[in-house]
Amino acid sequence: MADCRRESKPIKNPAHSNYALQFLKGVGPARAQALARIGILDTLDLIHTFPRDWEDRRISSTFCNVIIGERATLRGRIVSVDFSVSRNNLGLVCAILSDPSGEIRATWFKKMTPRYDVFASLKQRLLPERHIVVTGTVEWGPGGRQIRVDDLAVCEGLDHSLPMAERVHFDRIVPVYSSTEGISERLLRSLVYNVLHSPTTKVPNLLPDALVKKYDLRPRRWAMEQMHFPDSLLEKERAREVLAFEEFLLLEVALGVVRQQFKKQRKLHHYTLRRTLLTPFREQLAFQFTTAQKTAIREIFNDMLRETPMNRLLQGDVGSGKTIVALSAMLLAVESGGQAALMVPTEILAEQHAITFSRFLKGLRVRHALIVGRQSKVQRKAILKDISTGAISLVIGTHALIQKTVTFKNLMLAIVDEQHRFGVEHRVVLRQKGNLCDVLVMTATPIPRTLALTVYGDLDISTIDHLPPGRPSICTRQVEEEEAYTQIRKKVSEGRQAYIVFPLVEESDKSELKATVQEAQTLSLTEFKEFRVGVLHGQLPSREKESIMERFRQHEIDILIATSIIEVGIDVPNATIIVIHHSDRFGLATLHQLRGRVGRSHWPSSCYLLTDLRTPEALRRIKVMEQITDGFRLSEEDLAIRGPGEVLGAMQHGIPGFRLGHIIWDARLIQQARASAQSIFETDPNLQWAVNQRLKTEIFQRYGSKWLLGATA
Repeated sequence: MADCRRESKPIKNPAHSNYALQFLKGVGPARAQALARIGILDTLDLIHTFPRDWEDRRISSTFCNVIIGERATLRGRIVSVDFSVSRNNLGLVCAILSDPSGEIRATWFKKMTPRYDVFASLKQRLLPERHIVVTGTVEWGPGGRQIRVDDLAVCEGLDHSLPMAERVHFDRIVPVYSSTEGISERLLRSLVYNVLHSPTTKVPNLLPDALVKKYDLRPRRWAMEQMHFPDSLLEKERAREVLAFEEFLLLEVALGVVRQQFKKQRKLHHYTLRRTLLTPFREQLAFQFTTAQKTAIREIFNDMLRETPMNRLLQGDVGSGKTIVALSAMLLAVESGGQAALMVPTEILAEQHAITFSRFLKGLRVRHALIVGRQSKVQRKAILKDISTGAISLVIGTHALIQKTVTFKNLMLAIVDEQHRFGVEHRVVLRQKGNLCDVLVMTATPIPRTLALTVYGDLDISTIDHLPPGRPSICTRQVEEEEAYTQIRKKVSEGRQAYIVFPLVEESDKSELKATVQEAQTLSLTEFKEFRVGVLHGQLPSREKESIMERFRQHEIDILIATSIIEVGIDVPNATIIVIHHSDRFGLATLHQLRGRVGRSHWPSSCYLLTDLRTPEALRRIKVMEQITDGFRLSEEDLAIRGPGEVLGAMQHGIPGFRLGHIIWDARLIQQARASAQSIFETDPNLQWAVNQRLKTEIFQRYGSKWLLGATA
């Protein structure tokens, strides 16, 4: 979650809920520094450091009920205690405990040190006839069942009850935190408990009362207490849902503010559907647009014709035809007297788009140019001059597009491809190249629509969810290398072409992975000596990469051995087989993108996955790849396997991860939060009502600086 810490000021008598930790009992300056190392700077940070797990330490009724291999918390009387040291200098403490059902042995293991008596503390506490509570794992020992102790407490009084200070750690469901050097888990647990139960700690509700009532939400303080120290695991889950809903609502309202700010702007340019370029462009295509493509084009054109700038996402599966949709939008800008720019993450993808544009724009009076980092100064200077004068209408480039030296005469449309590889700041800079130009972002990493509404909540969404007709299903299997190479020889002999993918460019002493360059040399002399073999990777000069791809496209190369640089933008219909080495090293999204390099014609196509790794997660990914070819379904599996944080990553263009909310499992809460945010904006679009002030303040603290919300604060 976004960093929402407030400035901590050292005060000796705190009268409010947020103060520096060093003034808490048991902390001090040294421990405060240790807590700061894990991001806990003040008491608000402390109570928002949620447990990573919970442990049931409710005391078992009798010793005879414990089960071998499970954890238990037991209360018993010390019968005897023995302290000893093993031959390998390991200290062993053994205490015999008794209760009405019998006896059990409790053990502690201590690493001996020459300057410190590791038994000292236990010698003071483990006295015969004293009653103690221990927690640990039950196991078989030399004398039968024993418990390997992780924590203990000494009972007191005639009733042998737990001291108040120990009731934080025993006879309840206790939180388990991630500890750090200098801060024990016990100390962290005590600090959180004391702060949460202090009368000076204020935990006000962030949500408007109407929402609390509508969804029957418990108070925020109750949720915080139950999240750390639940009465039951069911109550813990109820508390999590309260706080998760709060997280989702804050995000949805923040996204609403972004959208609202954007919709208030008015662009200076306008479009006219003259069809001087669009009609001949469509007439010379060798195929018809799919229904999904037509719908996407209509949505994009409608946005472009409005007074407010377009801010739309176009998502579609591999091979669904996003590029042709984007080019249609660019041509609308050009025939309306403007310019259009396409920014992509890699030079090879930019080069592939340039080749594609040349093919589709043949015969049309449209001049396009490529801007990449490796161009010569003379070449770059000439291109930049023609862009600034408007002589070049369509520009394709990498991050080089957003350099200060690139100026447009009239940039009306900016398109960002593979949007998840760019940050929001890149999009902002590119937009500033024009005067509130329209922005279309594209991704070939599709995600479920309900998830997209959260991840891309500040964008309108168009989805191409159907592949062009006639595309064959790609057979995907895990095979051995020998079978894969046999299939390559067979298909290439029949006139088809093949890809072989390796994760590395060159071999590394630190890795046993096969590498592209070395394997290309070896395979061209052995397995595929009768065929024409090429090699492609990102370290090659731009012209050489372009030359290799063009030779492969012209079938002057039969087998292209490459890194994952071919993941996007490569379209060679005659290539029908791809072999991916060390496929366990790639995520599902990358594997699906690589698989999408084949299956681009009517020829049957195959994807062969090679891996030596047999971990459950790797095997599950391979099995999913074998069974699912639809990118949207695959993304759901990827989210389920790896979790949303790792999968989405920078895809969220600045949206942080959630502390307690789960972007897949909490679909119901997300929908409720989205509906609630819409309701708030319908009644109070500027968040000026008193009931929304606390919500507004929290939003601007969490998202304001990152999303430039301060202008409307």
